[in-house]
Amino acid sequence: MYARQRTVNPLLGVYYGIFTAVFIGLVVFLLILEHMKIIDEYILYALTGAAFVLSVVISLATMTNQSEDFYVSGRRVPAGLNGFVLFVLSVGGAGLSGITGAIFFLGVDGYGLLFGLLGGLLISGFFLASFIRKSGVYTLPSFFEVRFRSRFVGFLTALALVAPVVLFAFAELSFLKFMGPLVFGLSSEFTLLIVLVLALCVLLPGGVRSMGWAQCALAIVVLLGLIIPLIIVSLKLTNLPLAQMTYGSLIDEISNFQGLSGDRLSSDQGEVEITQWASLLKNEVQALSIPFIGGERALTGFEKVFMMIVIAFGVAAMPSVLLRSTMTLTVFQARKSFAWAVALVGLIVLSIPACAIFLQYMIFNPEAKFLVGDLPDWVEQLEALGLLSAKDINNDGQIVGSEFLFSRDVGLLGLPVVAGLNGTMQSLSFAALMAAAMASFVGRLMTLSKLLSRDLHFQKSEMEADVVGLSNLLWTRLMIVLVTLSLLMGAIYIDISGFALFLSGLVLCACSVFPVLILSIWWNRMTKFGYVFGLLIGLVGGCVALYLTNFGLNSEVLGAGLFECAALLILLSFVCSIAGAFLGPKPNGADMEVLLDIRTPGGEALYDRLLRLAMPRRTTGGV
Repeated sequence: MYARQRTVNPLLGVYYGIFTAVFIGLVVFLLILEHMKIIDEYILYALTGAAFVLSVVISLATMTNQSEDFYVSGRRVPAGLNGFVLFVLSVGGAGLSGITGAIFFLGVDGYGLLFGLLGGLLISGFFLASFIRKSGVYTLPSFFEVRFRSRFVGFLTALALVAPVVLFAFAELSFLKFMGPLVFGLSSEFTLLIVLVLALCVLLPGGVRSMGWAQCALAIVVLLGLIIPLIIVSLKLTNLPLAQMTYGSLIDEISNFQGLSGDRLSSDQGEVEITQWASLLKNEVQALSIPFIGGERALTGFEKVFMMIVIAFGVAAMPSVLLRSTMTLTVFQARKSFAWAVALVGLIVLSIPACAIFLQYMIFNPEAKFLVGDLPDWVEQLEALGLLSAKDINNDGQIVGSEFLFSRDVGLLGLPVVAGLNGTMQSLSFAALMAAAMASFVGRLMTLSKLLSRDLHFQKSEMEADVVGLSNLLWTRLMIVLVTLSLLMGAIYIDISGFALFLSGLVLCACSVFPVLILSIWWNRMTKFGYVFGLLIGLVGGCVALYLTNFGLNSEVLGAGLFECAALLILLSFVCSIAGAFLGPKPNGADMEVLLDIRTPGGEALYDRLLRLAMPRRTTGGV
């Protein structure tokens, strides 16, 4: 295991280049078939099905029974491809759709989500990833187990991480359960059954290795499905293909459009109130009442700052994201992979506002007036999808943009429909969201399975389990099946917005994991007692805040919103960790030696060395 030379396959770039070419070729082929009116009825299924089938084929081709390959992909994933996986893990389908909807409804007030997402990857890349890579651990709890030389610390961390990872997994399942009936006309139960089969086909053959290569393919689909339709819409509206650089010219025009819902129209329920953050999380059909820029705002300046901080810290401490740093060949490659992720997420950060602006421009243009009996096809399509409701409120025989009610997910799902793009382009957009959700879900599923099969194992520590050999792989595979079945059974009864669950997971990570992780790496005085104290305070406080706000669906608790409570809890966790460290005994020489080793970028990974030294004692009985 340890004598094996780790080398990066030089043809991986070629393989994924071929995958990209095949997928684009399929898009072109479907465009031709659609133009010939051969497959109109089934075209929405084509690209999503192709993306999933190809990812499963890639997973089956990367089967392995090597422990290092199964848990850390052999530590030989190129930085670029690892960056693609980091990109899709940090956003996910629920986050991507929810953030776009937030920008559509809240305008610049929603930018805190975008900047938080980007800032979280920057924080993780600069301050955390390289040290996780040098430790060489297979799971995040084992990092703290090695750092503080305590099995109890690792066990407690695993228990604490179950809650946020489960929330992330349910967020993607909730989104997939929503998309199946909405777009493809499948029942929720049948959609979850398909997800079960796909997840097992991706994870069981090679664990993290097969999962990672499939996630790379799905990340490519996500990028293509977001960028290509956006380029076409940009050409239609601005005559230029660079939507990320041209949408700004439409903001002033949108600001001048009069008659936004809530400004002058009323219904039987009275005046439509300004869209609030909590109602956005519930994904209810509602009026667009806040201009993209200027005018009365939904969030105060402090709320926007707290939102950005909490999202950034939550993304930085996301277990699935942090552990991708252990897959690279060196510490430098780990940092480089986060640079790739920042570049890809930066592209999305620039693209999401363009989607919102283009959609608002097409709907709220004063020239877009429709007779009640002669509505355009896109209105009927979006109404059929449950993304829009149109009503002639003032009974003038016409319906304008101010008389529409929108669902939050109209941001990405509605753009190709309103722009009048053909079925293939619509299918490409839907495939991108489904691919993002599926790639994110299998990542959460693998993280949770490793937590249960390795860190919460009652008889052996992680290191002892690795010395035993292949029996641990069998146990982990069994745990993948059990966890997948349990999550899907739970998802049938979960009726909470996927975006709300996604943000709840970030809140828990930010309150509990981030403070103790930063202090454990960057503060020499940090001790086991301080770690436990800070972790429990952040975790319990985060759970109480989520319970009182009903996962953020209730707007305020004691005058403070979810993000304000979370920011206070982050500060409290830092204070309690520092206080606990001073109240307990000082770190001894062995603790400082481990910390200095983790901080040294060169040399063998700490976990690999410990495992190598433990191997003779376990196999020969020596001392």
